[in-house]
Amino acid sequence: MSFFRYLFHDRSDNLRALMLLVGFSLFYIVMNVPFLTYMNQNMAAMIEVSPFYGMPFTLNLFNFDPSMYYGNATVIHPLLNFISDPLAYASRFFTDQFFFATVQSVMNALNVVMIYYYLRKDRRESCFTPLLFAIFFGVASYQIFTAMIPDSYPYAQFIIILSVLYMQYSRAEGKLSVWPNASLALGNFAVTSTNIVPFMSALVFDLFNREVKSNLMKLIRIVLVFLVLVFAVTLLQYVIFGQSWYTTWLKAIHAGGFSYTAPFSLSHHWKALYMLVISPILTPDMAFIDPRPGMVAFATNLALPYPWYVQAIGLSLIVLAILGFIRGIRSRDAWSLAAYIGFAVGLHIVIGFGLGTFHYDMYLYAGHYLFAFFLLAARFVMQLDQRKVKRVLIGLILLFVIVTLVNNVVQHIETFDLIEQSYAQMDKAGE
Repeated sequence: MSFFRYLFHDRSDNLRALMLLVGFSLFYIVMNVPFLTYMNQNMAAMIEVSPFYGMPFTLNLFNFDPSMYYGNATVIHPLLNFISDPLAYASRFFTDQFFFATVQSVMNALNVVMIYYYLRKDRRESCFTPLLFAIFFGVASYQIFTAMIPDSYPYAQFIIILSVLYMQYSRAEGKLSVWPNASLALGNFAVTSTNIVPFMSALVFDLFNREVKSNLMKLIRIVLVFLVLVFAVTLLQYVIFGQSWYTTWLKAIHAGGFSYTAPFSLSHHWKALYMLVISPILTPDMAFIDPRPGMVAFATNLALPYPWYVQAIGLSLIVLAILGFIRGIRSRDAWSLAAYIGFAVGLHIVIGFGLGTFHYDMYLYAGHYLFAFFLLAARFVMQLDQRKVKRVLIGLILLFVIVTLVNNVVQHIETFDLIEQSYAQMDKAGE
């Protein structure tokens, strides 16, 4: 069975997926219109204090960077300019800001669709629970904000979730195809180089079946083809753009790597758990943290405590994900999903990447692993044998979805109000 047929063989699922796609695309666009309109109407004044080198996207939210406007070749985002340059060029022919917002709204909606398809492949379950968790993921704060901000993270999240879905298909079909997996490896590496680690780790976990030796040889071929593709595309990058990520790797590491890294301190960084996992689900209270021209930034207000319901929902999802991993510890699916969470913990907590700019937020990294919490939690609920407990949990998740949606809509509006007030105060101070 082909991957296409594996996904789209059920018409009822396809109809639900289409409704998710259209509904969430419109939801993300509508939610972000006030921000985009405000930037367009105040472009001249905002560019003067923006840290983004005169780029039309002028809001520094959660430390995201509008890199799609100037996706230079770096070792962190090696081949991103193959995507960013054509999109940045195309954006010139559309109303400012709305081109990227439309593209990324559709892309984030497709992520919701892929979450639904992944969970729907367990035919022991009705469509309700997969649909519920897909919607839960869709209303998450990270989905809403990244639909607007032209950074690399929504593109990274898209290729990651697509890769996870393809790996599920490979396990279901009992095969490990070389060229598709090598191409997905290239895509993961192209957008964010570190994403190749959890992708390859997930592939390694797929070796643990009866055909270990055969799959090991295929994995070696996948790695070799991937390296050939990287070499070929890097050479093409140098020919087209006049430089490649390889020629600038040392400078990029010092500029975007070491400066972001710091050792983890429990007393200082204990809110990292909230910033990495919980805030990307439920939008936190925001603060205007840096009013200096060229550094204007809005991020999580670390001075305020997190509301009890935010902690309850966030921690509950984390616990359900842990239980989902424990319950499926003998399955390759669970280990493949856990690889993304494990790598995130290693990178951001053990190595400390992002802790160097902790006060500017760590929210932005969630696109590399947040989906795995939802999928592991959903797997636990769906595989429960106790019907009463299962019904209680489904009811609880439904409540979580409603509270998350209300919280994120309200906080989105309040964030916009904060931005308006902050820029108005700067204008008065400059008079």
